[in-house]
Amino acid sequence: MRTALLLTASMALLAARPMQIDDMFKVARVADPQRSGRGALAWQVGTVDLAANTVTTHLWLETPGGEPKALDLGPGSQSRPRFSPDGASLCYQQGGQLWILELETRKSRQLTTLAGGASTARWSPDGKWIAFLSTTVPSGDPAENAAYLKAREDRKADGRVITNLMFRHWTEWKDPMQRTHLFVVPSDGSAAPRDVTAGLAYDVPTPFDFASGDDFDWAPDSRHLAFAANPAQDTAVSTNGDIFEVALDGGKPVDLSSFNKAQDTTPRYTADGKYLVWRAQRVPGHESDKFELWAYDRAAHKVAKTTKDVDLSAGEYHLVANGVLFSADHEAQLELFRWDWATGKVAQLTHGLAFSAFQPLDGTHVLAALSDTATPPDIYTVDLGTGARTRVSRHNEALAKDLGLNRAESFWFTGAAGKGGKAPRVQALVVKPVGFDPRKTYPMAFLIHGGPQGQWDDMWSYRWNPEVWANAGHGFVTVMVNPRGSTGRGQAFCNEISGDWNGAVMGDLLKGLDAALKRYPNVDPKRVAAAGASYGGYAINWIAGHYADRFACFVSHDGVYNLDSMTTTTEELWFPRWENKGWPWENRKLYESASPHLAAAHFKKPMLVVQGEQDFRVPIEEGLQNFQAHQLRGIPSELLYFPSEGHFVLKPANSKLWHETVLGWIERWTK
Repeated sequence: MRTALLLTASMALLAARPMQIDDMFKVARVADPQRSGRGALAWQVGTVDLAANTVTTHLWLETPGGEPKALDLGPGSQSRPRFSPDGASLCYQQGGQLWILELETRKSRQLTTLAGGASTARWSPDGKWIAFLSTTVPSGDPAENAAYLKAREDRKADGRVITNLMFRHWTEWKDPMQRTHLFVVPSDGSAAPRDVTAGLAYDVPTPFDFASGDDFDWAPDSRHLAFAANPAQDTAVSTNGDIFEVALDGGKPVDLSSFNKAQDTTPRYTADGKYLVWRAQRVPGHESDKFELWAYDRAAHKVAKTTKDVDLSAGEYHLVANGVLFSADHEAQLELFRWDWATGKVAQLTHGLAFSAFQPLDGTHVLAALSDTATPPDIYTVDLGTGARTRVSRHNEALAKDLGLNRAESFWFTGAAGKGGKAPRVQALVVKPVGFDPRKTYPMAFLIHGGPQGQWDDMWSYRWNPEVWANAGHGFVTVMVNPRGSTGRGQAFCNEISGDWNGAVMGDLLKGLDAALKRYPNVDPKRVAAAGASYGGYAINWIAGHYADRFACFVSHDGVYNLDSMTTTTEELWFPRWENKGWPWENRKLYESASPHLAAAHFKKPMLVVQGEQDFRVPIEEGLQNFQAHQLRGIPSELLYFPSEGHFVLKPANSKLWHETVLGWIERWTK
């Protein structure tokens, strides 16, 4: 950690120029590192073309003893490189289908041509099969699916008859006749793809954002597959996903985890086939409950080992000799841990690193995509014994040196008193502008994260990047508090926000502001701009009606404004039900005491509202109500509306407009 900080500091001294908004689009989007059994490495790199308003992804390959090179696989994007077990072939996605590249000849062939597309390839251990996902009619028949899609395209009417919940999700309207199913195809292309979950009226795997990696796996015998699914028809209100096993030849899937009424996801077989490991939660309806690792004994038909006594929520994981390597949020980082099956203990392996993806190389090293707030991602190998990193790729090295950004600093303070009167220690991150001068006065950007169960990471981000706030403009000291509800501080700390969105967490945020102003006395307390998205937008809306005098202006991006309308128009309905301890007609006291819209009479400071039309998580009604309330009250306010964006602003041109508008707004009101 010390070496990394010294390196970042020295880079800052050598900075050739200030960061600009356009620099965000010069960053190569490096991700998904993979290693073959022959020692070759592959990963994907996304390149932004602002003029074309596109992000194009290509694959890179490094063979043993060679230099990394981009693969020439034709026009368009390629993604998700996956080596065959013998290391001779590489499967990848292109044009919505699967392709195979023979590495020796560098010849590629198209493997699938399904009308419903093909994605998420996973090789069988014997290399003879590839399992993948495709969208289909429930029967799984390709001809029937193609006919249905053609008939749907030819329809003149565009009305929908909706008969149940979860009729739309994230940014997509759902068609009950279109389900994601699990398919297999011979890797040599000798037979057509086949749906091994044919006839199921639900999605395989679970279509919600619970998995950490592929949500299915091959058994070592290459004759069975495990997958996660939520077969309940009330998927909008249930988090009860189960682990199923199905034979390669098809047949009725067997539910292995029906005993657990909470979420089960991300199954992985051990090499000997004795155990099936998966991530599991214990509390039904609570999407942010701790994810434990469970090892299911396939012969005994019971869970034999768990990490229930470890206060970490497991993310991405990989099976290794007699144990598991996994990542978990930990104090503003995404660190690696090892669960040792011989001792039952979990040990932290890395310190001060943020792993966005990793692959074990041997017993002591991993291949990983790493970054920090000042350094865009690249591929490295990491020694798990020493923490030493060895660079594999250099896609963003020159840009990082050119910008010389300051890495986030961490500080701790005493938060608000919570249950039992105890006040916990709370962590915050601060990013200072390049060339920060303690004798100069600065404005502050005070950022509030969403979730609410999440955390600000010391990691590069393509959205809400603190370096942009700190450097691409007037130079804001950028403060990010991880208050009650944040991950990375244990499950009890995370749980404290549920049913208390406007309570202790608000105390943490305001105490964090006080602590930051004390730590950096050259920050002008009258020039503090506050901004947040999703729950962070809720917090902005609440603060605007209750603590407005502490801030110069606000930015609320896709923020919850009216708890009643949010609860009854969002799609993942288990979320507001859990967070608000019931429906609006069941818990009026909480809804009326915690909804920001009821304090509109106290709004007084300038507000920029950002809203995407395609946001089904925090629907557009929230942003429109917020903006119109400010307009009706005569308060300076603007609405940045994106008709084609959802909860996230992803198109490059829209992202640039977002940055220009948001930074322009806070600069305008903090002069």
